[in-house]
Amino acid sequence: MSFDIKNKENNSKYCSQCLSKSDVEHVCSSQLLSDSVYTLSEMANEQLNQLETFSLAQVHVKCQQDLELWHSAAVNHLGQIFTQRSADLNKIYTEDLQPDLEKYRQKLIEQLKVRIIPKINKIIDDPSDNTKKAEQIQGLLNHIKSESEIIVNRQWLNVQLPDLKNFSVPIRIAKMALAARLTDGEKDPLDDLSDDDTKKDKNISVKKKKKTNSIDIIEIFALNPEPIKTYLLETNSSTLAFSNKHVLIHDNKKLILFDLSKKVHEFEWNDNDYGILVDICWMSSLSLFVILTIHSVFLYDPTKGIGCVPVKVESIKPLDRTHVLASLSPFDRDLYINYHKGIHIDQYRVSPKSEWILEKRYSKNECSETKDIGIRDVRCDNEHICLSIMQQDDLKWRLDLMSRDMVRVRRGVPMDHGENQHKFFSMLIPLHDQRWLFVNWFTNQLWIVDQQGKTRLVKETKIKNIRNISISTDASYMAIRVEKPSALKIYKLD
Repeated sequence: MSFDIKNKENNSKYCSQCLSKSDVEHVCSSQLLSDSVYTLSEMANEQLNQLETFSLAQVHVKCQQDLELWHSAAVNHLGQIFTQRSADLNKIYTEDLQPDLEKYRQKLIEQLKVRIIPKINKIIDDPSDNTKKAEQIQGLLNHIKSESEIIVNRQWLNVQLPDLKNFSVPIRIAKMALAARLTDGEKDPLDDLSDDDTKKDKNISVKKKKKTNSIDIIEIFALNPEPIKTYLLETNSSTLAFSNKHVLIHDNKKLILFDLSKKVHEFEWNDNDYGILVDICWMSSLSLFVILTIHSVFLYDPTKGIGCVPVKVESIKPLDRTHVLASLSPFDRDLYINYHKGIHIDQYRVSPKSEWILEKRYSKNECSETKDIGIRDVRCDNEHICLSIMQQDDLKWRLDLMSRDMVRVRRGVPMDHGENQHKFFSMLIPLHDQRWLFVNWFTNQLWIVDQQGKTRLVKETKIKNIRNISISTDASYMAIRVEKPSALKIYKLD
């Protein structure tokens, strides 16, 4: 029987989708297609409803809530930092700096009231034959005036705050010791002021004799006396370090050791074996020379004689091989190592077991200013760390004084154009009496920075073409390395 559209009675016996008999149970493809279409229709309508009602408002509200929570936590944390550092500042001021200031101030007042003014009044009452004593008192008054000016003018307390855009940099509080005169056992400069003219004249005589037999370091450059020893060299390298008894230099691929009278010995310095040598220093706490290459540090014992070679410190390494080390300087059992242009300064400490530990890695932003081109040398004396820094705006150098934890104590006065900012042609030398020498190789000029930070060009120097200067640890000798001709000169200071 065939399906007839006009015959409804017969048609009811057949499936309307596939024309099969309806009494046969089956699921035909047409039925499946119809169900799928209905499903697709429902999905499409559902997606349409979602798109028509979708909004980012709830996302915005959630983010705003998170931001407000962060803001509240940040304000609380910043408040905690402020409270703690404010307490630290108050503690340093009230428990340390203020008592020292009062002690020092009272000391100067007592000197004036008890010792100086009564003697002046005595001279006024009896002016006969007191010319020498008056001159002596004048000198002591000048000394007290100088000390008073230091108290007024020096920045004894300093809070170094990070830029508001860089809260990762910590807040630092730097304090300078009031004066060396507060040190226990320091001789009172007024002790020589006595009514006993015989004793006074004797003391003056001793002082004059001592002054006659001694020479200030700067006088070496003005007078150019004959050195006690001169050694001709082959290159104009600047490497130079002085202990009490030995001078160590690098010259024409050789490491050469001198004592005060002769060349002791030398050995080959192969760059492939050791690395390119860039700096040398004497570390008194270890009684060893420390040698710096662009990637490594070596220790050298001058007392072991011929056959002794530098020993590499395996635990001292740059951040990676792409970074180049440039200068180093010791501070007690600490060793500060500067990377090229000061991108980092590493502070290592040697333990009693001779283990070298990286104490701190300072970034350039922590040690210098944003507009500075970079740091050439790191050098330490017995009180501070000094950095030679080239400024970007005018290519001038300045010497910034830093505390032991690399907080700036004094900003240097700009001096002497650098001109060639790429090669950093200069050398920084500590005189170990809070004075610093700075040699600009490019301009061939020598500058001195005094204890108060004042700079002066040493125009009277008769020693030309200076490459480096080093002073023995007991301040009895000075070694100068010069070029044209290349030579090492050793001078007796007292």
